[in-house]
Amino acid sequence: MNCWHCERPAHGVCVFCGRAVCKEHARELPHIVALYQNQKGEPKAIVTARALFCGLCEPRGDPVEMPELT
Repeated sequence: MNCWHCERPAHGVCVFCGRAVCKEHARELPHIVALYQNQKGEPKAIVTARALFCGLCEPRGDPVEMPELT
């Protein structure tokens, strides 16, 4: 697989969109792996602090409504 940006061999894929990227074009962003509530009912998240990011896609900071799934 080749890098989306430069067509050289890729070293990984964006965790958000799946585009392949080489080491030169790879970026990092935090990625939420799981959400849960602790015993006190407080929301908690398991986060990968430095997940691979292509630099092109636009991960949303706010939830997106998906009424078609109900």
